[in-house]
Amino acid sequence: MMLTSRRPAASDPATPASSRGAALWAAVVLVALPAALAVVVFVLPGRDSTPGRSLPPAPARPTGPPAASAESAGSAGSAASAPADAPPSAPPAPGPDQCPATPRALTRALPARPPAGVTWTLFHGVAQPTSPEHGPHRRQADVDRCFAHTPTGALIAAWQIATRFVLADDWRRVVELQVMPGPGRDAYVAQRARIRAGAGRDAGGYGQLAAFGFASYTPQVATVQLVSRFAATGQLQVNTVTVVWSGDDWRLLLQPGGSISPSLQAVSSLTGFVPWAGV
Repeated sequence: MMLTSRRPAASDPATPASSRGAALWAAVVLVALPAALAVVVFVLPGRDSTPGRSLPPAPARPTGPPAASAESAGSAGSAASAPADAPPSAPPAPGPDQCPATPRALTRALPARPPAGVTWTLFHGVAQPTSPEHGPHRRQADVDRCFAHTPTGALIAAWQIATRFVLADDWRRVVELQVMPGPGRDAYVAQRARIRAGAGRDAGGYGQLAAFGFASYTPQVATVQLVSRFAATGQLQVNTVTVVWSGDDWRLLLQPGGSISPSLQAVSSLTGFVPWAGV
């Protein structure tokens, strides 16, 4: 079920489309960058719960007993004399490159408050959330991956990947594993490769997660609006980030030109969003 935003994000009229495209890689966190780069921001729509899907009707049972053939009768006799089946064994643990399956008990409801049990760590100065239930469950150098197949898993993945594919020293590895292939990824790589490593870090000015909301959610595609706050100015900005369930994990989907968001918007308050911050 798709959820409709109560606050549609609007393109910033002061930022030409060409500038946004050229600055695509500064997706979420870099505000104090060279003039060749621009800042992309974050906003949130309304939230609703997604009703559960109804189960398909059970197949009709035959009204009478089926005719037993000699072959089936023999099979039944053999089965009766065979020992009882052993209980099914637990599924094998995932390999080092595989993500664990999402437990069925985890809630699939859209979060209307900050996720519980989250811890925060700094990645190049930007606070990153981690949930023992919703992920990430695998950490390999600059890559945090294996998020739960839940709305909360999609939320955490959206912020984590949008930060890391910009700031990571090994950003190419992050892009390879966590960004959906296509024209958007190709355009991003071509432009990001022209930016020197660590650009903007010395100047600070990183945006921090301040709030979130969902524009839409299905088990296949989640569109999350993330509000970032810039400490130097107090400005609040919103980016609309889409992640796609691909294989066994959420992956970032970029716009065809390589940008992270189709629109950006500055907001004056967190009204209408769910406040959530690690610093």
